[in-house]
Amino acid sequence: MTEASITPQSAAATAESPLAQWLVDRITFYDQVDAAAITLDTPLAELGLDSIYSLTLCGDIEDAYGLAIDPTFLADFASLRELADGLSARIPAS
Repeated sequence: MTEASITPQSAAATAESPLAQWLVDRITFYDQVDAAAITLDTPLAELGLDSIYSLTLCGDIEDAYGLAIDPTFLADFASLRELADGLSARIPAS
């Protein structure tokens, strides 16, 4: 996401947590939804994360944060905010 394409919603995600913004960036990178339509309270079910994208997101999380998670972990969360909070709780402090 370029500086020019940061929306008020994604800017709020940046202010809230770098991990939340990273998730927004990954979802928009997968080109499943328009970045302007994403907020932290967007239900994960509306983000087009099918099984392939869920596996890809899990791989991206492992690459970026060193945290191996199973795709079923994503099903435990209803929104991007909840997912960011759940991941934050599992990522070791550096």
